[in-house]
Amino acid sequence: MNLTEAVAFALTGDRLDLPDEAEPGGTAQLIAELARAGWEAGRIRAHADLCRQDGTPWPHPVAASQRPGIGAAQLSAALAAALDDLGLRGPARPPAPPRPLTADERRLLAEVPPHHGT
Repeated sequence: MNLTEAVAFALTGDRLDLPDEAEPGGTAQLIAELARAGWEAGRIRAHADLCRQDGTPWPHPVAASQRPGIGAAQLSAALAAALDDLGLRGPARPPAPPRPLTADERRLLAEVPPHHGT
């Protein structure tokens, strides 16, 4: 399985016979190949929603034995780029609003090491 096929499998759960990406980090060819295979962004989004409802992991995990010569970081970066280009990754969630500290949190903040202040 080449990098393009590994990313396609992670997105769709199907093993597709795809050519390897011509330019590293680019996803235009992958997106075009997925669309030709019937996997446009809307279908991938619907598939992801179904997986989440069923409790199935999505993106689908790709075992190291299925992708010889492709490192986890390389696959992760290519998958992230594909998700971005397909519009399937939303913005990061904002930080939680401020709230009062709990008693345990106040106790931990009050604790200081024995050598503190000497």
